[in-house]
Amino acid sequence: MEFLRIEPTDTLRWNAMWKLYEKSFPLSERRKKEDHLRACADPFFHPLSIWEDDQLIGIIFYWEWGSYRYTEYLAVNPQLRNQGYGSKILRYLCDSDHTLILEIDPLVDELSVRRLQFYERAGFTLTPYRFVHLPYRQGSTPKELLILSYPNMIDKQQYSDFLEFMNERVIRYCEGYPLQDDSKPID
Repeated sequence: MEFLRIEPTDTLRWNAMWKLYEKSFPLSERRKKEDHLRACADPFFHPLSIWEDDQLIGIIFYWEWGSYRYTEYLAVNPQLRNQGYGSKILRYLCDSDHTLILEIDPLVDELSVRRLQFYERAGFTLTPYRFVHLPYRQGSTPKELLILSYPNMIDKQQYSDFLEFMNERVIRYCEGYPLQDDSKPID
């Protein structure tokens, strides 16, 4: 498997990656294409697609700052699910000295419970912290999510660091957020 950053100029691969992104996440949880492209210019953002030969296996978009990695999106090609690819992608992500943080939907149905179990098998811990994620699209409703971390449960200070990063960096790439002046560097 190859983990590649695909540029829009690589039309075939970029379109395949974007199609998987759109199919895998609800509209309110997805960036508009122009917001995603702006995020791609941020040095903290790592939008990777996973390939085997010429087949798209999945995507993983994460943010990395200080000693943290925040996994924003992880999706496996629906035709390849339940074949161990999700676990391999997570191993790639976890092969780091960073503290990993990700969020999942509340445990309201069998699918959400299975998702939690998948991450727990990979070594993630459900934390006592909850997070209200602002929507990526105007007109959508904020959503309360559960926080997981790896390799250990994050403490209150680490949770605070995560919230600060979300509220100061990730929100910049949501619809309606004021655009940054390109002449000023982004921290």
